[in-house]
Amino acid sequence: MGRSLARLALVAVVSVAGCRSAAPPPSTVELTAAIARLQRPLPGELSALYRLRVPASGGLRLAILATAEGGRISVNEPFGSALSLAAWGRDGASRLYDLRQGCRAATADLESVLQVGHLPLPQAVRLLAGRLPSGPGDAVEIAGPWQLRVGGAGWACRVTLSAEPWRVTRVEEQASGTGGGWWAALEDHSGSVPGKIHLEHPKGRWAELELVRLQWDTVGELPRLPELPPCSEQGLDS
Repeated sequence: MGRSLARLALVAVVSVAGCRSAAPPPSTVELTAAIARLQRPLPGELSALYRLRVPASGGLRLAILATAEGGRISVNEPFGSALSLAAWGRDGASRLYDLRQGCRAATADLESVLQVGHLPLPQAVRLLAGRLPSGPGDAVEIAGPWQLRVGGAGWACRVTLSAEPWRVTRVEEQASGTGGGWWAALEDHSGSVPGKIHLEHPKGRWAELELVRLQWDTVGELPRLPELPPCSEQGLDS
């Protein structure tokens, strides 16, 4: 009798799982509503801290400060020494300060910070904060069941969504309209905010972020930027 009940319970679980997997994809109306929800402005100034793992080290920290005026992303050693600092302003213009080499690069994006993930910094921060990686002027289009295409000047990606609540679960670079670029998997969401992000590059580079703390608060004045010469003057690529 006990075995029969166990079999019935197992059949019921499998049946429920089958029904969920066979659930119909969202309609165009539902996806349009999801886009509107995931494109809404951030609820305030953002400060966040992540554990960062890359091939060369597993003990780094990545910190984000973002306001209406711009933002900062720093990569730090476990005991606080900063290795790099990326900054952007209200106009979206960005720079990377390589504090180990003592120079600044002309531009910066997520790939220059993590060596994977070609996204402008404001769009990358929106993705980490539980939104679509899109800013003013970027295009967002429905690309298929559960999928959107998001793109701006010089970049584009395919975004996969999940519902209840609506959240981004995967991002794949679309290089010249094709696949084969970097990708990111987003997991352990709290609402729409991912708790873990794994990024990989086709050349084998990767990075993992684990959220430690995220606050919507008054950041105040952003830290002053260091005065460093261009990296080209150091004999480095800019």
